[in-house]
Amino acid sequence: MTQRVGIVGAGIGGLTLAHALTRRGVDCVVYDRDAGPADTAGYRLHLTEDAFAVLAAVLPESSVRALRACGAGASSFRRFTVLDHRGRPRLRIPITHDREILMIGRRPLRTVLARGLDSKIRWGTPVTGFDVAGDSVTLSTGDEVSLLVAADGTGSRIAARWVGRPTAVRSGIIGIAGRSRLPQRIPPDLRHGLAFMLGPGGIGAFLALHDHAGDDPAAEDPYLVWSVAAPLTSAGPDLTELVHRLTARWTPDFHTLVDRAEPGSVAAFPFYFPAALQPWPPGPVTLLGDAIHPMPPTAGAGAGTAILDAAHLAHDLATGDLPAYQPRLLTYAPPAVDEARPALRWQRRLAGPLLYRAAIHLAFPMADTFVRMRTTIRRRPRRGHVPA
Repeated sequence: MTQRVGIVGAGIGGLTLAHALTRRGVDCVVYDRDAGPADTAGYRLHLTEDAFAVLAAVLPESSVRALRACGAGASSFRRFTVLDHRGRPRLRIPITHDREILMIGRRPLRTVLARGLDSKIRWGTPVTGFDVAGDSVTLSTGDEVSLLVAADGTGSRIAARWVGRPTAVRSGIIGIAGRSRLPQRIPPDLRHGLAFMLGPGGIGAFLALHDHAGDDPAAEDPYLVWSVAAPLTSAGPDLTELVHRLTARWTPDFHTLVDRAEPGSVAAFPFYFPAALQPWPPGPVTLLGDAIHPMPPTAGAGAGTAILDAAHLAHDLATGDLPAYQPRLLTYAPPAVDEARPALRWQRRLAGPLLYRAAIHLAFPMADTFVRMRTTIRRRPRRGHVPA
């Protein structure tokens, strides 16, 4: 049959793949259960140098300009700061970048990525199953494609059916996040990058200021995003009350920030890891992004890794070398997943009061001095050559 790619999931990876395939002259169609691109939750995302380079290569120039307008560049991520639960800085790590990065909200990113794909995306069309016959795949919608790509995120039904097992496992950590209106006084550390507050009992919180650089209809109003991570099995219905209870001994400024959350913006989400990141069966079905390598947001690598998946898959399809995609993904996705583990590991280790006090009063100040004397952290590309 004529080559036609069916992409299940109009998320970051799926939409990037659609652009990359279209640019290379490969026919594709994208299915998503959502009514439109704005029908999504989520907060600020970090797109690495390699990930932004992919988008700059496959998107129309107007969309690249829109991304820059909706997001913020390297100047917004010059430092990573560790704070104690009283809001006092304990460790500052300088960050440098060789090339352009982008910090952008999930909703504006998805909205911009959907531009120019009106004829390719079928909103409000979930794909619940498929049947394989020879070299073709028939979807539950009745459509027939030559390749089905599972890009439908963590807990993908398509991926689970093809692999024969779930592809995601819970980490034992639940995140509770919200977007809050900017306070009158913004902590100086947040103007230069991300911050992580560490409190007693293994409770931590990520903080980030989001303010877009230009004007675009998809841009969001400035906000401060916070995300509390705690060793929980469930969150319960009253998330704001739970956050206040988990952080009862924290600085009142943090509680004020939580109370300023925009209505409807507070949500809970379990952190996931891959159940087993290993080769999957070859054939007319393949996997992309969180459908195969879900990862906690602690390293800020999920969206960027999905974008790289899309670039490699489009290249391999267009060059007739689809078998090369899977082993290549398995060289860079596991390290990206592993980058998310240390923060959670340290969070668990510092759950005890003695270790927490030792880290806050001794280890972090010593590390801060060493970092300032010796070097800065450079976020080097891990992936090698990324096809445009």
